[in-house]
Amino acid sequence: IGLSAHTIEEAQSAEARGADYLGVGTVFPTGTKTNIKGIIGSEGLKQICSSVAIPCVAIGGINESNAAALKNSGAKGMAVISALLTSVDPQSTAKTLREIVQLFK
Repeated sequence: IGLSAHTIEEAQSAEARGADYLGVGTVFPTGTKTNIKGIIGSEGLKQICSSVAIPCVAIGGINESNAAALKNSGAKGMAVISALLTSVDPQSTAKTLREIVQLFK
């Protein structure tokens, strides 16, 4: 079961409550959600990922042009919404994002 985390404190609390993984963000500005708690950036993502032992998945504003910036963040993957929904070629976008996420390993 995954939980969302926007801060180190939230991440550590979620881990202590038994979360199996974390959705961490909002990493970059996004048009999908309007009630975001703030933009953490790739450095904030890295800090949160390093504060817990469970896997973290980056979320928020991730697209083909910024996904590679997450490579050394400690995230095990990324969740993408807008980049696919707004793409003129979602299949190609998904393929590119999949190739980028392979760099995380």
